[in-house]
Amino acid sequence: MFIALLGLANSLMWPAIFPLAIDGLGKFTKIGSALLIMAIAGGAILPLIYAKTAEAVGSREAYALMIPCYLFILYYAISGYRAGKVQVALKR
Repeated sequence: MFIALLGLANSLMWPAIFPLAIDGLGKFTKIGSALLIMAIAGGAILPLIYAKTAEAVGSREAYALMIPCYLFILYYAISGYRAGKVQVALKR
């Protein structure tokens, strides 16, 4: 049940992640938006991989597949969204 509730948490984060990601892209806004939309496929593919792995080795061990994904989301929330903005600010 808690794994299913992670999907709810992910859907609540998406409206905050999307504008942070495309802010300041300038002429690359269309490409950046397209890449983010394609990243949604990861949200469709990873649960399938998780399910197959959980069947083979168990759900606790299969959850290790998801940890890097959530660590990247945490990194992006804390400081990753500023990475390109720092370089732009230095050029000015």
